[in-house]
Amino acid sequence: MKQFPLDERTVYEIPISGEAPTTLMFPSALTAIEAANVSASPETPAPVLLAYTPGRTFFSVRALEPAAKAAVNVVWKNKTYVLRFAVGLESYGSVTFYEDDLAGRGAARPRRVSPEVLLGLLDRAKGYALVRSQYPEAVQQIEYAAPGSTSYYRDFQVTVEEVFRFDPEDTVVLRVRFDNSSDREVIYQPQRLAVRVGQNVYYASMADASGIVPPRATTFGYFAITGTPRGGRANLSIKNIFSVIVPRVDRDVKLIVPDES
Repeated sequence: MKQFPLDERTVYEIPISGEAPTTLMFPSALTAIEAANVSASPETPAPVLLAYTPGRTFFSVRALEPAAKAAVNVVWKNKTYVLRFAVGLESYGSVTFYEDDLAGRGAARPRRVSPEVLLGLLDRAKGYALVRSQYPEAVQQIEYAAPGSTSYYRDFQVTVEEVFRFDPEDTVVLRVRFDNSSDREVIYQPQRLAVRVGQNVYYASMADASGIVPPRATTFGYFAITGTPRGGRANLSIKNIFSVIVPRVDRDVKLIVPDES
């Protein structure tokens, strides 16, 4: 397993094998792939087999010949990244590319995760189970836990069902379940969701949730926590106990009827 910063001036030399695939992961969906000595079908002769679904954040390659070599250009965020593949004695099982300005470890490092990248992380969390079942090597760089911890409110509760950590982006994505036990709908602000870890509170950097839990119903949502409130790296562990803070909204509005007299 390898991690490399993205640099369009670099030619990445990646050893592969015929016994196992090598999966290459980018921060968000790829724009295009151009390749030489590569085939997308085992029935079409080529030194290297490539598996890719448009819109995905990753693709896989595997050697079909003992001395296979291939070249792949990946277009991502209007930049082209050059990859060279060759059969090697110690092939890589997975390669994760990350934006270099996301990789700082210092506590005061400013947070520079774009909304596009955050949306990509939410999509990767949503598709984690499917990808893990079909391409287990593609999720090896994602830390995962299913804590099941619950935060209780007066008439509803929130359970953290799954936690995903993406280290290069210093982002934790939580999948939460809202259970409304009352006869009134619960309305909340998704973009103001937060978690308490010990004495610290971390606010959502991105959320995908409806904002409404109907009476006697259950809904689900995802939200991401990136870095610290001051912009540094938080390095939050998936083993933490996350208490979810839900900012409710009161929808009771008085109807004003104009006086026609």
